[in-house]
Amino acid sequence: MNKAKLIVANWKMNFFYKQAYNFCKKIISKKKQIKNNFIICPPSSLIFRLSNKFRQINFGAQDCSAVNEFGAYTGDINSKMLKDINCKYTLIGHSERRELYKEDESLISLKILSALKSNIKPILCVGENLNQKRRGDTKKILKYQLNKVLLKKKEFKKVIIAYEPVWAIGTGKTPSIEDISNTILYIKNVLAKKSSIYKNVLVLYGGSVNTNNSKLFLNNINIDGLLVGGASLIFNSFFSMLKHK
Repeated sequence: MNKAKLIVANWKMNFFYKQAYNFCKKIISKKKQIKNNFIICPPSSLIFRLSNKFRQINFGAQDCSAVNEFGAYTGDINSKMLKDINCKYTLIGHSERRELYKEDESLISLKILSALKSNIKPILCVGENLNQKRRGDTKKILKYQLNKVLLKKKEFKKVIIAYEPVWAIGTGKTPSIEDISNTILYIKNVLAKKSSIYKNVLVLYGGSVNTNNSKLFLNNINIDGLLVGGASLIFNSFFSMLKHK
């Protein structure tokens, strides 16, 4: 029997509560057909109401403050607040946060530490942009991002890695399955060399994932799951990934 994969839905800044409620209700109604594990990361404004209604679904946030305590940080939501609304995971270092909000490795590292302090599992996003890819620097960039952010602490075994080549996100372009598989294997090798605590860490792929190419990714032994953007907003597309075995 094939090992269950992990599918993470990143809804980004989409959906009102009614749309999100109907989406989750459909998932629960078809739970017997679901073969893979999954997490839904809706906008923070929706997490509390959804998590109270749908206890069978694991919810994650799309970001987490680097500051673990209360304080004068307008607009921020910290890990304690996320924990209080039944949030179990959080994306950290997504390429859009890195690009639009200029988040760097020092900030991302603090965010991971903050999440772990509240027993929230971070999903760390790493990946190269188009210029870095063209220069042949993919491995160099990934190694830098991983080594700068991850520590040799036991609690870091809870981290999930999502490889998302920035140039592939929302463009409809994806690397070949061979390239993705080899890159994820490289990430796992970097983690293994860093510390034995990372031997069971899941490494997902994200970047223009859709109904057609998701089957190839999920059938690959090195890819532990998917981080899905646009396709996770379309129920039939997302559900096809959940039931794929």
